[in-house]
Amino acid sequence: MPALPSPDWELAGRRTIRFAVAYAVAAAAVVPLFAWATRKPVDEVTVAAATVIANLVISALLLGGLLGLLVCAVVWLVQTARLAYGSPPTGHLGYWGCAAFGVLFVAAYVPPPGLRLADALLLAAGERLLGVILLIAGVVHTRRWIRRRAGTPVPARAGGFPSSRPTAEDWSTGWDPEVERDIERRRAR
Repeated sequence: MPALPSPDWELAGRRTIRFAVAYAVAAAAVVPLFAWATRKPVDEVTVAAATVIANLVISALLLGGLLGLLVCAVVWLVQTARLAYGSPPTGHLGYWGCAAFGVLFVAAYVPPPGLRLADALLLAAGERLLGVILLIAGVVHTRRWIRRRAGTPVPARAGGFPSSRPTAEDWSTGWDPEVERDIERRRAR
């Protein structure tokens, strides 16, 4: 029987989903901002400044969400590939979800010709959101599939996963008297 999936694999999966949601929220926020900014000419400087600031914040969230998503997705994909649980005959849906996200992400930046700017923006936002939904669905499906194969139960509560953060037990030196003496010697200085 292969080893259980590591807490780091669980953490990478959760972070992939969280960054995907953050990216989806930022991608969806572009549409109302564009609609509001193009509704009528802006006469006041404060309204124009607020629009620029909102655009900068949304752009930063998009970039941060995308970079975090890419890093976490790569870590999750590598760790998933290293697990020895096999895969369904068609491959893990997590892989398909990542591929669909990539294709739709690129397609969002290549609008079909002849569309008005507002329609192209709506289409791009829809493609990004669909890509994120497929990515999340694939990651969740693959995580559950591997957990079932590993025999690990799906936790019923949010805090049910083991944490990769160090605890007091991790720093316990009771197993190595030499390390404990060294720590006590340094404390006494």
